[in-house]
Amino acid sequence: MSNFTWSYSSLSLFKQCPRRFFRERILKDISEPERDYLIYGKEAHQAAEEYGRDGVEIPEKYKFIQPYVDKLMKTAGEKYYEYKMALTCDLEPCSFEDTDLAWWRGIADFVAVDGDKALLVDYKTGKSTRYADTKQLEVLSLALFRHFPEVTTVKGGLLFVVAEELVEESFYREREDQYWANWDGDLDRLNICFESGTWNPETNFSCYKFCPVLDCEYNGRS
Repeated sequence: MSNFTWSYSSLSLFKQCPRRFFRERILKDISEPERDYLIYGKEAHQAAEEYGRDGVEIPEKYKFIQPYVDKLMKTAGEKYYEYKMALTCDLEPCSFEDTDLAWWRGIADFVAVDGDKALLVDYKTGKSTRYADTKQLEVLSLALFRHFPEVTTVKGGLLFVVAEELVEESFYREREDQYWANWDGDLDRLNICFESGTWNPETNFSCYKFCPVLDCEYNGRS
């Protein structure tokens, strides 16, 4: 049994800086302030979810999202909004809330399952696709293969609703082992940190302006 639970976002934070990951996600003695762009992104996601799932009118501030959601709502198949998924360390599907079994957790903004095919879309509110990372789509697709055994192909997309661009990539059940191998290195390093209790800091772009670990030797605001 694995001794940790991870998600795409938490692993990304770990890769950026193990110490910040430990303080924010494990020790939880600090937290990142609610910055304007984070609040904006959360509200936009909520507006898209409530409109698509429940028909709640989108606030005027986020009306520009509606045409994208309307188009997704017309796609074939059973539709899911903010769909929560979890996997055990044996890659079996389990409840998102099961703290004893869940090894990985993730939430898909939009999923449509139509027979052996699935459409997976993640909304992005960034102004550019320059740093678009389809690895998030990869791990969500791997979870979809487990939660929906009939699905053999996932067409994924990062939908940049502000930049009006779509970054696409498809994933195939027959390549599951290959996709999981892409995560082995980072997960091995994360496991070593848990086992050793060592969380060394790593300098990165966030140290001088954004990192909330003020007592770190690399923090420019301490």
